[in-house]
Amino acid sequence: MESKNKQVAEKIIEILQNGLTLNTDTQHYIDSTFSNPSAGELSELLQDQSSCETDSLMELLFFPDESVQLQLEEMIAESQFQSRDEAEIQSYVCAKSLQTSIRFADGRGTFEKRVAPSNATKFIERLNLARCLDPGIRSAISRYVPRELQSRCKVRLRNARPITSPNKISFLETVLKKLQIDNDVFFDHLDFTLGFLDEIKDDADIFQKLMARKKSCIQSLQKAKNLDNKLARHNVETLLLRGERVPCIDKADARKKIQIINRISLAVFGKTEFFDIIPADEQSITLCGKGDINKLIQKLG
Repeated sequence: MESKNKQVAEKIIEILQNGLTLNTDTQHYIDSTFSNPSAGELSELLQDQSSCETDSLMELLFFPDESVQLQLEEMIAESQFQSRDEAEIQSYVCAKSLQTSIRFADGRGTFEKRVAPSNATKFIERLNLARCLDPGIRSAISRYVPRELQSRCKVRLRNARPITSPNKISFLETVLKKLQIDNDVFFDHLDFTLGFLDEIKDDADIFQKLMARKKSCIQSLQKAKNLDNKLARHNVETLLLRGERVPCIDKADARKKIQIINRISLAVFGKTEFFDIIPADEQSITLCGKGDINKLIQKLG
């Protein structure tokens, strides 16, 4: 393991020396907070040690994003790193005097920055080197996920809360096996699945929890529709003066989640449910397969 630790440490040093490109979220934060600074202006801001924003900004600059983790994933995927290995890697990297380049992705410019030991330590901590994937999940990725997506899939799982219960592991394995979808929407479904599993208990009835999430999304759409009807007759100020809530509902996101839940439910359980949210008793019917869904759509006109 000692040689593997050195290999990983040297790769991290290489990544830092090659420079770091600001991702979209970080650049948006910088532009919103500091009024679209140039590379030179951002470099000057970082010199101001009296500013309370300097430390948080430095943490963002040295936060390894997915593009960084992808450069390391295949090297560390099969390794069983322990906390002592991570500490050894940190010591090796921090012992070097490192300089990196910080690049704006939009071509705004580049500036040089010394990599302080504290920056390197945080950078390595956020790589989640000691977070091992369950062998069954790792096997499912190699067997069922397109090869060109496997490393990204492992990185997403490495960054998620560990999945350890047999119930959740079995569900995720089945999702990876049976959910045959286009590459461009694969990670929408994976990210939803990981977030959903993180929110439910280990022994939960996963189908029922999926249907509860679907019902919540449908109810959100109904609230949005009701609000649109009210806004067609009254402005926002009038509604607020009447004591009515004016919630901000992302209708596109709700529809997207319903579609994802339907695909996952049909793939894993062979069924989903249609909720009629107009009646007070909230009746539902079970749909098994795309044929039932098509018949229902025809009946609804």
